[in-house]
Amino acid sequence: MHPLPDPDELVDLPVSYQAKAIYALLYEHRDSPLTMQQIRERLGDVGQQEQLDRRRRELNRYFEIEHVRRGVETAYRLVREKPRVPESDLGISERDRAFVLRHGRCAMCGRTPLEDGIRLQVDHKIPREWGGTSALENLQPLCEECNRGKKNLFASYSEHSDAIREAIGRDTVHERIGELLKALDGEWVRSDVIDMVASPPGDYQEDWQRRIRELRDLGWDYETRKQRESGRVWSYYRVTRWEPWPSGNIRAAIGRGNIARRRQA
Repeated sequence: MHPLPDPDELVDLPVSYQAKAIYALLYEHRDSPLTMQQIRERLGDVGQQEQLDRRRRELNRYFEIEHVRRGVETAYRLVREKPRVPESDLGISERDRAFVLRHGRCAMCGRTPLEDGIRLQVDHKIPREWGGTSALENLQPLCEECNRGKKNLFASYSEHSDAIREAIGRDTVHERIGELLKALDGEWVRSDVIDMVASPPGDYQEDWQRRIRELRDLGWDYETRKQRESGRVWSYYRVTRWEPWPSGNIRAAIGRGNIARRRQA
């Protein structure tokens, strides 16, 4: 039996803020199941109401939720917390796990179990919540410390998960970067998050920094800053102005914008 955690204990749970709000409501009414209509009425303007069904389903991975028939409607009651399965263990075969860990080195810090006494885990480069799969090209070895830091960072963007997932699905690197920056609506975005979105499996971008500079040729602008965290200096970006994407070929539009900017210089 796994008792239900208090809603304040869900800070690190990798679900959207709407799902956490639904959990808090179900937790409060766990002795009197609520229908989705009642949930909508009580949550008011927490996200788009038409998305709340999907947000409720995010909780199914972590909690047992009983469906209670109430006339023609279904009510939902929290029962218990499910045993937590590490994210790295979801949908990954032992063969794939062995292949990813074969070199025995963390992909972020470079430490090894033999030399540094760390333990390696299989990580999804693009989180499952952002549309990442368990295909080999989306898996990497990380030590527990790096994996925990990455999850904490990405959890801070959880309320933007839908928009980030849409950005990753764009066809061009410029659109992926631009839509990511727009999704954060002027918030600072760390460079490793931009790198991940710019280079989804199958479309690696060696110089995404150049691609982000090229956005200025499309009329966009952004700010940058550097910040030291845990002994490492990270770059952060935030968009300050954007324009609609041009019709036709984006690279051609960038070329025209580059010429125009040179003439004005």
